[in-house]
Amino acid sequence: MFRAFPRRFYATYRSFNRGAYPSNGATLLANPTFRKLLGGGAVAGGIFYASNLEQAPITNRTRFMWVGEGLEKFVGDQTYSQILSETRGMLLPDDHPYSRKVRKIMQNLVAASQSPDLQKLDWKIHIVNDPRQPPNAFVLPGGKVFVYSSILQICENDDGLATVLAHELSHQLARHSSEQLSKAPIYMLLSLALYALTGSDALNTLLINSALKMPASREMETEADYMGLMIMSRACYNPEESTRLWGRMTEFEKKHGGATPEFLSTHPASAHRIKNMQEWIPEAIHIREESNCQTMGQFSVFGRGW
Repeated sequence: MFRAFPRRFYATYRSFNRGAYPSNGATLLANPTFRKLLGGGAVAGGIFYASNLEQAPITNRTRFMWVGEGLEKFVGDQTYSQILSETRGMLLPDDHPYSRKVRKIMQNLVAASQSPDLQKLDWKIHIVNDPRQPPNAFVLPGGKVFVYSSILQICENDDGLATVLAHELSHQLARHSSEQLSKAPIYMLLSLALYALTGSDALNTLLINSALKMPASREMETEADYMGLMIMSRACYNPEESTRLWGRMTEFEKKHGGATPEFLSTHPASAHRIKNMQEWIPEAIHIREESNCQTMGQFSVFGRGW
Protein backbone atom coordinates (compact mmCIF):
# COMPACT_ATOMS: atom_id res chain seq x y z
CA MET A 1 0.00 0.00 0.00
CA PHE A 2 1.26 3.38 -0.98
CA ARG A 3 0.95 5.92 1.79
CA ALA A 4 2.88 7.83 4.37
CA PHE A 5 0.71 6.33 7.09
CA PRO A 6 0.07 2.71 5.99
CA ARG A 7 -3.36 1.18 6.26
CA ARG A 8 -3.39 -2.61 6.04
CA PHE A 9 -6.09 -5.24 5.81
CA TYR A 10 -4.43 -8.19 7.46
CA ALA A 11 -6.34 -11.19 8.68
CA THR A 12 -6.47 -10.99 12.46
CA TYR A 13 -6.48 -13.76 15.00
CA ARG A 14 -7.36 -13.63 18.67
CA SER A 15 -4.53 -14.32 21.08
CA PHE A 16 -4.70 -17.68 22.78
CA ASN A 17 -6.25 -17.51 26.20
CA ARG A 18 -3.57 -17.47 28.82
CA GLY A 19 -5.58 -19.83 30.95
CA ALA A 20 -5.65 -22.50 28.26
CA TYR A 21 -2.03 -23.54 28.84
CA PRO A 22 0.28 -23.65 31.86
CA SER A 23 2.08 -20.37 32.41
CA ASN A 24 5.43 -22.19 32.52
CA GLY A 25 6.47 -23.17 28.99
CA ALA A 26 8.89 -25.78 30.34
CA THR A 27 5.92 -27.73 31.72
CA LEU A 28 4.54 -28.20 28.23
CA LEU A 29 7.89 -29.20 26.77
CA ALA A 30 8.34 -31.78 29.51
CA ASN A 31 5.14 -33.50 28.36
CA PRO A 32 6.09 -36.39 25.97
CA THR A 33 2.77 -36.23 24.15
CA PHE A 34 3.16 -32.53 23.50
CA ARG A 35 6.73 -33.02 22.23
CA LYS A 36 5.56 -35.72 19.81
CA LEU A 37 2.74 -33.52 18.55
CA LEU A 38 5.10 -30.58 18.18
CA GLY A 39 7.69 -32.67 16.32
CA GLY A 40 5.11 -34.29 14.04
CA GLY A 41 3.55 -30.94 13.30
CA ALA A 42 6.95 -29.47 12.45
CA VAL A 43 7.71 -32.28 9.98
CA ALA A 44 4.28 -32.09 8.33
CA GLY A 45 4.51 -28.31 8.19
CA GLY A 46 7.94 -28.46 6.60
CA ILE A 47 6.72 -30.81 3.87
CA PHE A 48 3.64 -28.64 3.22
CA TYR A 49 5.80 -25.51 3.12
CA ALA A 50 8.32 -26.96 0.67
CA SER A 51 5.59 -28.27 -1.64
CA ASN A 52 3.96 -24.84 -1.91
CA LEU A 53 6.96 -22.72 -2.87
CA GLU A 54 6.76 -20.76 -6.11
CA GLN A 55 8.42 -17.83 -7.86
CA ALA A 56 6.96 -14.33 -7.93
CA PRO A 57 6.51 -12.72 -11.37
CA ILE A 58 9.23 -10.39 -12.73
CA THR A 59 11.56 -10.67 -9.70
CA ASN A 60 11.45 -14.51 -9.51
CA ARG A 61 11.59 -14.29 -5.71
CA THR A 62 10.82 -17.64 -4.08
CA ARG A 63 7.85 -17.40 -1.72
CA PHE A 64 5.33 -19.62 0.08
CA MET A 65 1.88 -19.59 -1.54
CA TRP A 66 -0.99 -21.95 -0.83
CA VAL A 67 -4.00 -19.60 -0.79
CA GLY A 68 -5.89 -19.66 -4.08
CA GLU A 69 -7.30 -16.74 -6.02
CA GLY A 70 -10.83 -17.58 -4.81
CA LEU A 71 -10.07 -16.76 -1.18
CA GLU A 72 -8.05 -13.72 -2.21
CA LYS A 73 -10.99 -12.39 -4.22
CA PHE A 74 -13.42 -13.10 -1.36
CA VAL A 75 -11.30 -11.08 1.06
CA GLY A 76 -10.96 -8.34 -1.56
CA ASP A 77 -14.72 -8.20 -2.12
CA GLN A 78 -15.42 -7.97 1.60
CA THR A 79 -12.87 -5.19 2.00
CA TYR A 80 -14.27 -3.39 -1.04
CA SER A 81 -17.78 -3.36 0.44
CA GLN A 82 -16.42 -2.08 3.75
CA ILE A 83 -14.46 0.78 2.16
CA LEU A 84 -17.39 1.79 -0.05
CA SER A 85 -19.50 2.04 3.09
CA GLU A 86 -16.84 4.09 4.89
CA THR A 87 -16.39 6.52 1.98
CA ARG A 88 -20.03 6.95 1.03
CA GLY A 89 -20.65 10.57 0.02
CA MET A 90 -16.94 11.28 -0.52
CA LEU A 91 -16.40 9.58 -3.90
CA LEU A 92 -15.95 11.78 -6.96
CA PRO A 93 -18.17 10.95 -9.96
CA ASP A 94 -16.80 8.78 -12.76
CA ASP A 95 -16.71 11.72 -15.18
CA HIS A 96 -14.68 13.95 -12.85
CA PRO A 97 -11.30 14.94 -14.37
CA TYR A 98 -9.44 13.18 -11.55
CA SER A 99 -11.42 9.97 -12.12
CA ARG A 100 -10.79 10.12 -15.87
CA LYS A 101 -7.08 10.76 -15.34
CA VAL A 102 -6.61 7.83 -12.97
CA ARG A 103 -8.65 5.56 -15.25
CA LYS A 104 -6.52 6.43 -18.28
CA ILE A 105 -3.23 5.85 -16.48
CA MET A 106 -4.49 2.58 -15.03
CA GLN A 107 -5.50 1.42 -18.51
CA ASN A 108 -1.98 2.13 -19.76
CA LEU A 109 -0.37 0.36 -16.82
CA VAL A 110 -2.59 -2.73 -17.00
CA ALA A 111 -1.73 -3.08 -20.68
CA ALA A 112 1.98 -2.67 -19.89
CA SER A 113 1.79 -5.33 -17.17
CA GLN A 114 1.36 -7.93 -19.95
CA SER A 115 -0.80 -9.94 -17.55
CA PRO A 116 -3.90 -11.59 -19.02
CA ASP A 117 -5.25 -12.07 -15.49
CA LEU A 118 -5.14 -8.32 -14.80
CA GLN A 119 -6.44 -7.39 -18.23
CA LYS A 120 -9.61 -9.47 -17.86
CA LEU A 121 -10.65 -7.86 -14.55
CA ASP A 122 -13.60 -5.48 -14.25
CA TRP A 123 -11.62 -2.45 -13.08
CA LYS A 124 -13.37 0.18 -10.97
CA ILE A 125 -11.78 3.52 -10.12
CA HIS A 126 -12.73 5.49 -6.99
CA ILE A 127 -11.32 8.87 -5.97
CA VAL A 128 -11.95 9.60 -2.29
CA ASN A 129 -12.27 13.36 -1.92
CA ASP A 130 -11.53 13.73 1.78
CA PRO A 131 -8.68 16.20 2.53
CA ARG A 132 -8.66 15.05 6.17
CA GLN A 133 -7.34 11.64 5.20
CA PRO A 134 -3.58 11.10 4.81
CA PRO A 135 -2.20 10.47 1.31
CA ASN A 136 -3.04 6.97 0.21
CA ALA A 137 -3.80 4.77 -2.78
CA PHE A 138 -4.37 1.04 -3.07
CA VAL A 139 -5.71 -1.63 -5.41
CA LEU A 140 -7.82 -4.41 -3.94
CA PRO A 141 -7.96 -7.93 -5.40
CA GLY A 142 -10.48 -7.96 -8.22
CA GLY A 143 -9.39 -4.64 -9.73
CA LYS A 144 -10.88 -2.11 -7.30
CA VAL A 145 -8.78 1.07 -7.16
CA PHE A 146 -8.99 3.71 -4.42
CA VAL A 147 -7.02 6.96 -4.65
CA TYR A 148 -7.32 9.54 -1.87
CA SER A 149 -7.32 13.10 -3.15
CA SER A 150 -4.66 14.13 -0.63
CA ILE A 151 -2.01 12.17 -2.55
CA LEU A 152 -2.64 13.96 -5.85
CA GLN A 153 -0.74 17.12 -4.93
CA ILE A 154 2.24 14.98 -3.90
CA CYS A 155 2.10 13.14 -7.25
CA GLU A 156 2.04 16.50 -9.10
CA ASN A 157 1.98 15.03 -12.63
CA ASP A 158 1.14 11.98 -14.72
CA ASP A 159 4.50 10.32 -14.07
CA GLY A 160 4.18 10.77 -10.31
CA LEU A 161 0.69 9.30 -10.35
CA ALA A 162 1.89 6.45 -12.57
CA THR A 163 4.59 5.70 -9.98
CA VAL A 164 1.94 5.32 -7.28
CA LEU A 165 -0.53 3.34 -9.37
CA ALA A 166 2.10 1.03 -10.88
CA HIS A 167 3.31 0.19 -7.37
CA GLU A 168 -0.20 -0.70 -6.28
CA LEU A 169 -0.88 -2.63 -9.48
CA SER A 170 2.29 -4.63 -8.83
CA HIS A 171 0.94 -5.79 -5.47
CA GLN A 172 -1.93 -7.41 -7.35
CA LEU A 173 0.25 -8.77 -10.15
CA ALA A 174 2.46 -10.45 -7.52
CA ARG A 175 -0.62 -11.53 -5.50
CA HIS A 176 0.86 -10.17 -2.30
CA SER A 177 -2.53 -10.41 -0.60
CA SER A 178 -2.51 -14.19 -1.09
CA GLU A 179 1.06 -14.32 0.14
CA GLN A 180 0.07 -12.55 3.34
CA LEU A 181 -2.90 -14.86 3.81
CA SER A 182 -0.68 -17.88 3.17
CA LYS A 183 1.69 -16.88 5.95
CA ALA A 184 -0.99 -16.09 8.56
CA PRO A 185 -1.41 -19.71 9.81
CA ILE A 186 2.38 -20.04 10.06
CA TYR A 187 2.54 -16.99 12.29
CA MET A 188 -0.25 -18.40 14.42
CA LEU A 189 1.52 -21.77 14.85
CA LEU A 190 4.82 -20.06 15.64
CA SER A 191 3.03 -17.97 18.24
CA LEU A 192 1.73 -21.15 19.86
CA ALA A 193 5.18 -22.74 19.82
CA LEU A 194 6.79 -19.63 21.29
CA TYR A 195 4.15 -19.49 23.99
CA ALA A 196 5.15 -22.98 25.01
CA LEU A 197 8.69 -21.68 25.49
CA THR A 198 8.09 -18.22 26.95
CA GLY A 199 4.57 -18.19 28.40
CA SER A 200 4.24 -14.59 27.17
CA ASP A 201 1.82 -13.43 24.48
CA ALA A 202 3.33 -9.93 24.39
CA LEU A 203 6.86 -11.19 23.85
CA ASN A 204 5.69 -13.61 21.16
CA THR A 205 3.92 -10.83 19.26
CA LEU A 206 7.00 -8.61 19.45
CA LEU A 207 9.29 -11.38 18.21
CA ILE A 208 7.06 -12.46 15.32
CA ASN A 209 6.31 -8.90 14.21
CA SER A 210 9.91 -7.66 14.33
CA ALA A 211 11.58 -10.81 13.02
CA LEU A 212 9.03 -12.04 10.45
CA LYS A 213 5.94 -9.96 9.67
CA MET A 214 7.48 -6.52 9.21
CA PRO A 215 10.56 -7.67 7.25
CA ALA A 216 8.30 -9.76 4.98
CA SER A 217 6.03 -6.76 4.39
CA ARG A 218 9.00 -4.50 3.60
CA GLU A 219 10.29 -7.11 1.17
CA MET A 220 6.95 -7.15 -0.67
CA GLU A 221 6.84 -3.34 -0.74
CA THR A 222 10.34 -3.23 -2.22
CA GLU A 223 9.34 -5.86 -4.76
CA ALA A 224 6.29 -3.76 -5.73
CA ASP A 225 8.53 -0.69 -6.07
CA TYR A 226 10.78 -2.54 -8.53
CA MET A 227 7.95 -4.14 -10.49
CA GLY A 228 6.03 -0.88 -10.61
CA LEU A 229 9.05 1.03 -11.92
CA MET A 230 9.47 -1.44 -14.77
CA ILE A 231 5.75 -1.46 -15.62
CA MET A 232 5.43 2.35 -15.68
CA SER A 233 8.51 2.54 -17.90
CA ARG A 234 7.04 0.00 -20.34
CA ALA A 235 3.90 2.17 -20.35
CA CYS A 236 6.07 5.12 -21.47
CA TYR A 237 6.04 7.08 -18.23
CA ASN A 238 9.24 8.68 -16.98
CA PRO A 239 10.89 6.43 -14.33
CA GLU A 240 13.09 9.28 -13.12
CA GLU A 241 10.00 10.95 -11.65
CA SER A 242 9.83 8.12 -9.10
CA THR A 243 12.72 9.50 -7.05
CA ARG A 244 11.29 13.01 -7.20
CA LEU A 245 7.94 11.67 -6.00
CA TRP A 246 9.57 10.00 -3.01
CA GLY A 247 11.48 13.19 -2.31
CA ARG A 248 8.15 15.00 -2.09
CA MET A 249 6.78 12.22 0.11
CA THR A 250 9.78 12.62 2.42
CA GLU A 251 9.08 16.34 2.75
CA PHE A 252 5.44 15.59 3.52
CA GLU A 253 6.46 13.14 6.25
CA LYS A 254 8.79 15.72 7.81
CA LYS A 255 5.97 18.26 7.95
CA HIS A 256 3.61 15.78 9.61
CA GLY A 257 5.64 14.41 12.47
CA GLY A 258 8.23 12.34 10.63
CA ALA A 259 8.20 8.76 9.43
CA THR A 260 8.20 5.64 11.58
CA PRO A 261 11.69 4.07 11.86
CA GLU A 262 12.06 1.43 9.17
CA PHE A 263 12.58 -1.50 11.55
CA LEU A 264 9.23 -0.70 13.18
CA SER A 265 7.39 -0.20 9.91
CA THR A 266 5.69 -2.39 7.31
CA HIS A 267 7.21 -0.14 4.60
CA PRO A 268 10.79 0.72 3.71
CA ALA A 269 11.93 4.21 4.67
CA SER A 270 11.46 6.79 1.91
CA ALA A 271 15.21 7.42 1.75
CA HIS A 272 15.77 3.69 1.26
CA ARG A 273 13.18 3.59 -1.53
CA ILE A 274 14.85 6.52 -3.30
CA LYS A 275 18.23 4.78 -3.12
CA ASN A 276 16.75 1.58 -4.56
CA MET A 277 15.05 3.39 -7.42
CA GLN A 278 18.20 5.29 -8.30
CA GLU A 279 19.89 1.91 -8.76
CA TRP A 280 17.00 0.55 -10.86
CA ILE A 281 16.44 3.59 -13.10
CA PRO A 282 19.04 2.64 -15.77
CA GLU A 283 17.24 -0.67 -16.28
CA ALA A 284 13.87 1.12 -16.33
CA ILE A 285 15.09 3.65 -18.92
CA HIS A 286 16.31 0.78 -21.10
CA ILE A 287 12.85 -0.83 -20.91
CA ARG A 288 11.22 2.48 -21.83
CA GLU A 289 13.53 2.91 -24.82
CA GLU A 290 12.67 -0.59 -26.02
CA SER A 291 8.95 0.16 -25.77
CA ASN A 292 9.03 2.44 -28.84
CA CYS A 293 7.51 5.26 -26.84
CA GLN A 294 6.56 8.23 -28.92
CA THR A 295 7.10 11.70 -27.54
CA MET A 296 4.41 12.24 -24.95
CA GLY A 297 2.38 15.42 -24.73
CA GLN A 298 2.70 18.09 -22.10
CA PHE A 299 2.41 16.47 -18.68
CA SER A 300 -0.77 17.42 -16.88
CA VAL A 301 -0.35 18.95 -13.45
CA PHE A 302 -2.94 18.32 -10.76
CA GLY A 303 -5.09 21.33 -10.06
CA ARG A 304 -4.21 22.99 -13.40
CA GLY A 305 -7.10 22.34 -15.68
CA TRP A 306 -7.49 18.65 -16.23
